[in-house]
Amino acid sequence: MSNTVYWLWLQEKLGAGAAVAKLLEQYGDIRSIYASTDYTGTYLRAGKQKLLDKSLEKSEQICAYCAQKGYTILTPEHARYPNAFRAMPDFPCALYVQGDIDFNAQPFISIVGARKATYYGLNVATRLAYSLAAGGAAVVSGGALGIDSAAHKGAVLAGGKTVMVLGCGLDGGYIKENDALRAAVVKSGAVVSEFAPQFKANRLSFPIRNRLIAALGLGTVVVQASTKSGSLITADFARQYGRDVFGVPGGIYNKDFQGVNELIRDGAGIVTGVADILDNYKQLYPAQIDIQKATAFDIRDNEEIYRDLPKTKIEAVDEEIELKLDEKKHIKGLAPKTRLVYDSLETGPKHINEICALTSLPQAEVMPQLTSLELIDAVIALEGRRYRQS
Repeated sequence: MSNTVYWLWLQEKLGAGAAVAKLLEQYGDIRSIYASTDYTGTYLRAGKQKLLDKSLEKSEQICAYCAQKGYTILTPEHARYPNAFRAMPDFPCALYVQGDIDFNAQPFISIVGARKATYYGLNVATRLAYSLAAGGAAVVSGGALGIDSAAHKGAVLAGGKTVMVLGCGLDGGYIKENDALRAAVVKSGAVVSEFAPQFKANRLSFPIRNRLIAALGLGTVVVQASTKSGSLITADFARQYGRDVFGVPGGIYNKDFQGVNELIRDGAGIVTGVADILDNYKQLYPAQIDIQKATAFDIRDNEEIYRDLPKTKIEAVDEEIELKLDEKKHIKGLAPKTRLVYDSLETGPKHINEICALTSLPQAEVMPQLTSLELIDAVIALEGRRYRQS
């Protein structure tokens, strides 16, 4: 019998995120853990009684279900199990994978950030992910709306690899709005979960998920995070696992960026471009990382990039279990370029040069959009060639 069922048994009994490394060190291998009837000398407080239940029925059912669905189960004994997880004290006993990616063949960079994302945050996350993928790195994120989705999409647009790590099972029904993006991720990389396929997300499952995002990446890039953002949990895990932490700076008076600005203040690497990230790993992966390719791209068609991304603010309710769109200040029916210009003013008044930089549009194209927005009272012109939303 394959050892996979024993790993699934252990994960079922102790739960995802348990410090199983200590148990493995004490007993030597998974079959010895399963065969034992005395767990009194272990570190465990809770769970000892559960380990005395030796039924493998549920594990066998999960194996059969995954075989039927075409999901791969990776345990620590598999060669394709991520080496990045092996040194974790709470390494996953099993990973459920939809898609095909070699976790040990290329560098991974994690990108995380707010679900309630601004235009600036979406823009940066998409472009950084595109550049990273173009430069030979695979992009890791959590599949949520906002920054996560932008990161996955940027990697897909570049024709690169991306990994979506879920806080529920592969069939847990998480964010149906992202089904199309998830399908694209499966084609260009993989969707991954530590939880059994039909497990539903809850408040505790997302921090458990976040540690895997942090551990898989050589570094974690935080894009737009308030002081209460779950992205800071991921950054903390990254530090615990000896990974690098980077931050994309935002306005110092903007509460949506206060968390990431404080990360930078406290020592995180500041990101002003993709080279700030990849320069750290070029010597480790000389054959894979190409900084020239990463920095050479120029996304000219903004309409294509942002066509499918959320155009309204996203409000997370009950730790992102329920999500709804906030339609405040949302003006419908705008042309794509007009929408880009309007959304660039979301975080406050901007000079015309700032608007051009944020939208990547020349001034000759920005001015007509601003005029159109003024005519419908959506934008107000201020002194010094500055504009704000009305």
